[in-house]
Amino acid sequence: MKKIFILAFTLMPTFALADTNDTWKFYLRADAGLTYSDITISDYNLSGFQGMFNFAAGGQNGRWRAELAFQERATVSEMFSSLLTQTMATLEQHALIANGYYDVLSYKHFAWYVGAGAGINGYESRVSYPEKDVTEDGCSPILGAYTGLSLNFEHLGIDVGIDYFYTYRPNINSLVPKIGLRIIF
Repeated sequence: MKKIFILAFTLMPTFALADTNDTWKFYLRADAGLTYSDITISDYNLSGFQGMFNFAAGGQNGRWRAELAFQERATVSEMFSSLLTQTMATLEQHALIANGYYDVLSYKHFAWYVGAGAGINGYESRVSYPEKDVTEDGCSPILGAYTGLSLNFEHLGIDVGIDYFYTYRPNINSLVPKIGLRIIF
């Protein structure tokens, strides 16, 4: 697994520099999404809605983009389940992900993009029973695949897409519909 990460991080700048006809444009990006995830930690079902927030900095050269993103995801157990069992459960995740994107179809103000990313996901879960608290934390790899549509203007990009994320621990496969904004310098 370590060799795959090293290979991915080594090749990403090569792909990003492949189109040398254009100049690099740097950008800041923020986006948010919401999904329903089925998660079990410490024998407790944490299934519920999961919110995602990304903050990224990167560069674009022609159809290629490369960026480093910080992602936060948080899940809170379902309200009714918590009230009935008097058990509250939370899961917070923080990830640092290197992403690469390619505009498959690109017109003047419109693009359809695909992308992939890999990084490290840190997590902390807490389950509070009436008689005890159970906490668990750790780190594991996170992998992502992305697709969506972009509306692009001179200094602004609006992205609407779907992100797929996989983490080994906690074991999560999730599709996250999202909307985002890029400020291009």
